[in-house]
Amino acid sequence: MNKIQLENRRILIVDDTHSIHQDFEKILLVQNTTNLDEMEAMLFGQGLSEPEFESIEFELDSAFQGAQALDKVKQAMVEERPYALAFVDVRMPPGWDGIQTIEYLWQVDPDLQIVICTAYSDYSWQETFARLGNSDHLLILKKPFENIEVLQIANALVHKWNSTFQAKMKMAEMEQLVHQRTEKIAHQNIELENQIDQLNQTRAQLIQSEKLASIGQLAAGIAHEINNPLGYIHSNLDVLSSYISGIKKLWTANDQLLENVKKTSTDNPELNTQMLKLTQLKKKLDIDYIFDDMPELINEALSGTARVKEIVADLKDYSHMNQQNMALEDINQLIEQAINISNNETKYHLGIIKDFVTLPPVPCLRSKLTQVLLNLLLNASQSIEKDGQVTITTRSAQGYIYIGVKDNGCGIKEDLLDKIFDPFFTTKEIGTGTGLGLHISHTIVTSHGGTLSVESIEGQGTEFTISLPINNPLFEESRGQTR
Repeated sequence: MNKIQLENRRILIVDDTHSIHQDFEKILLVQNTTNLDEMEAMLFGQGLSEPEFESIEFELDSAFQGAQALDKVKQAMVEERPYALAFVDVRMPPGWDGIQTIEYLWQVDPDLQIVICTAYSDYSWQETFARLGNSDHLLILKKPFENIEVLQIANALVHKWNSTFQAKMKMAEMEQLVHQRTEKIAHQNIELENQIDQLNQTRAQLIQSEKLASIGQLAAGIAHEINNPLGYIHSNLDVLSSYISGIKKLWTANDQLLENVKKTSTDNPELNTQMLKLTQLKKKLDIDYIFDDMPELINEALSGTARVKEIVADLKDYSHMNQQNMALEDINQLIEQAINISNNETKYHLGIIKDFVTLPPVPCLRSKLTQVLLNLLLNASQSIEKDGQVTITTRSAQGYIYIGVKDNGCGIKEDLLDKIFDPFFTTKEIGTGTGLGLHISHTIVTSHGGTLSVESIEGQGTEFTISLPINNPLFEESRGQTR
């Protein structure tokens, strides 16, 4: 025997006649099941046998007008205890008729199974379908009806409602699973894309780091090669300066001797002629001016060699790309070094104004921060065609030092500012930039626990601001690792 168990057995009887409600109770309540079985056996000419639907207990509710039925259906939906089936009479004066009632009920609960109970031809099938549509939720039961017919209809439609509900639940579960799986796949795709982007960025940064390391090695080699001749040039200039000083003293003594000879040897024509030629040569060569100018020339040459030595020292310092641990550095000095290194790119069309204040030592990776400053200076230089100006400022406040690099170049469009630190993004012409300089600079600064921000007005200029913490916990960690 198949025993059907239904979760929702709620049935609403909508009829203006009280006796009809009593008839439905007699038919659908459990205690009348045996009598109905006997009726079924007699109807089909069979002996008493175990019924297919055993002890199905329905939960009945009553409404005597359409408006009352609508209120009950609304309340059932609010309580999440909907009716599975409604038996609705067609004529229910003085209120809505059955067709109008059904229209309202389906607006609230479209899944409600409905049986129209009628003793008259109030509406034709065409009119009913025109009003309610050709719905598979609708049956018509003619009065007077057979008890077994009502019971079978109730069993079938309640079972149909529950089967439909279970199917919807299963479909909702499947849709939820599909949605979750789709979200998971989408999330995995996003993670995969992020990993690919990170790999591309890492690869680009490695390439850039290798290039910078090669430049550093080249700079170190050049610095070494320059240092050797520079050393003896500077030394020789010092010696030459002392030689010129001695020669000047000798020439002064010679002038004095020549004057004395003039006073005592006026009767010697040959000597007079030689002294005259010597005086004319001295005047022609402007010996006095040469002796006055030579110290200045020597000093300028010595200043030039000192300048070259500074540049070489900065190159050697920049070439130390293998620095792993932070050290306390003078930020103003790092800016000076960056200016010296970039001087070849900036000196002809860029004026640099320095507005420095005394700063406390700041923990940083010297070569990395110098690289950031170089990038900002070179970017400023490339944004200016001629007669440009870059103002570099330093200040400290609230536990941070700030470095400002402001130019009066072409500026950046407002809609591009959010992309300026993205990898491979560049406003330069193809082949003139990789789009990695600012991205790497941003990465370096943030790895120091600081920030790199930008403000720009198109056609007026751009200002980059670096902030670095003075008491950096990363510095303490790096010190702890080296102990």
